[in-house]
Amino acid sequence: MRHHRLGVGICAVTALALLAGCGGSAGSDSDGPKTITFAASMLGEPTRGPQLTALLEKFNASQDDYVIEPVSIPFASFGTTIFTQLGQGKGPDVIAFDQMNIYEAADAKLIRPLDDVVKGVDLTAAAESLVMDDHQWGVPLDVSNYALIYNPDLVKQPPTTFEEFKKVAREQTTAGRFGFAFRTTQAEEAGVWYDLSNFVYGAGGAWSDDAGNPTINSPQTVAGVKAFAEVYQAGVIPKGSTAADYRRMFATGKVAMMIDNGGIPTVLRGTNPDIPIAAAPAPFPTQGIGQVMAAIGINANTRNADAAEAFVRWFLGKEAQTTVQGFLGGSLVATPVERTTEELTKSPFVTVFDAQSAHARSFIPTGLEVETPRIRSAVVQAVLNALQSGGDIQQALDGAQDKAKQIAGE
Repeated sequence: MRHHRLGVGICAVTALALLAGCGGSAGSDSDGPKTITFAASMLGEPTRGPQLTALLEKFNASQDDYVIEPVSIPFASFGTTIFTQLGQGKGPDVIAFDQMNIYEAADAKLIRPLDDVVKGVDLTAAAESLVMDDHQWGVPLDVSNYALIYNPDLVKQPPTTFEEFKKVAREQTTAGRFGFAFRTTQAEEAGVWYDLSNFVYGAGGAWSDDAGNPTINSPQTVAGVKAFAEVYQAGVIPKGSTAADYRRMFATGKVAMMIDNGGIPTVLRGTNPDIPIAAAPAPFPTQGIGQVMAAIGINANTRNADAAEAFVRWFLGKEAQTTVQGFLGGSLVATPVERTTEELTKSPFVTVFDAQSAHARSFIPTGLEVETPRIRSAVVQAVLNALQSGGDIQQALDGAQDKAKQIAGE
């Protein structure tokens, strides 16, 4: 288990939160069942949202002491909205953060440690990544490994090497269709970081070493970014398309392959229930691949901590965990849960995503959890500038390394 460190100051995002008011409640002191609120961007999704809402209703029906109510906030504004509310001492009682935001919230002491809640619970290695300063600050809502997603009607045999991958991508790029897709705009900085990281990890690289030192210009990291650049320049991707754009394109047969996370097949089927989907390990030199997580934390200012903790304990139970994993698609949950026969029959590709757990790693550099947003911005900006101007990748990453060292040393 690697225990991450937290910074010593309040996150910069918290200062922003103090500038603007926003609604939200941290519980109720009224008589009767205690009411708490649960916020997750997933609640707004057309496929998984109703199923997550139904899970909350199951909790309400399971006992008479507490009532949990859903709060849906769009993904694009989720982090800003939540930190605005938390910075004012308000906000939902239970919150599903993305992994980067939960580190920020823990650093600012805006959420409560869950040490007592998780006692005796068999958590996965992904859950252990949320241990910081020897405290458990959250538990996963979902853990999604990345893999190559492809349309088996178009790609009869998935590529197993990078050279094969480039060949297939070129062959599948025809009038009205692209062989591959990833994000390429600063507006989708976080997504570009994910896509870059998959190429970097697949080349055996990393953004930092185990001691928390940036390794942005290491030979392996540079090799991964150069591979990303090679695909960018090959004319096989819809440049400038957002993730929402090219996922819709995949769902309508206009993109043949993409490297994406295990939750995406559910999104694709929400657009087109009949779209053929298959998965394979990413065709890179090593098996390294990325992993993204949404993690549940409890508001430090909740007035009903016992109710919030009761919900998280219930959520970590076998029945709830099995239900959640069943509707997540190719994602995993906080505890080890076997796939059901129904899941395997409906979505046999989930086993490919599950198998990546042995090689998957977070997109957050080890030892630089709190500094990641600024480091990410420096790297993505440097890489995109080089791609769009035809600049030298090594030089771009040397500059990003210098900036990252400055950020890490502050």
